Amino acid sequence: MEASNYFSQSPGKDEDGFPIIQWTDHVKVWAAIKTLKGKAFYEAAADQLQDMKTFGIRYRKDVDDNMRIRHKDKIYKIISMNNDDENNQWWTIHVRETKDGVVDGF
Repeated sequence: MEASNYFSQSPGKDEDGFPIIQWTDHVKVWAAIKTLKGKAFYEAAADQLQDMKTFGIRYRKDVDDNMRIRHKDKIYKIISMNNDDENNQWWTIHVRETKDGVVDGF
């Protein structure tokens, strides 16, 4: 397990006063990170999801799929979140690394 940071959007303005999206630190949690391998990789490639990773964290009410994740200097966009077995103990979070670390002003 390794620590990863979760960021939420907050409204902001650029130097000319125009609205922009800013990302602010929300929470730092321990996460298990897995990449697709073997059969899962080839199945994902058929759906063009081969660059997906999965983060596993303890369930938290304050984490949602509008956030971004920073892990080891890489930024990930959350694609989907699953509440494992619907028992509010673990999140399985499917992510995709952003190109050049930039997504929506991050």
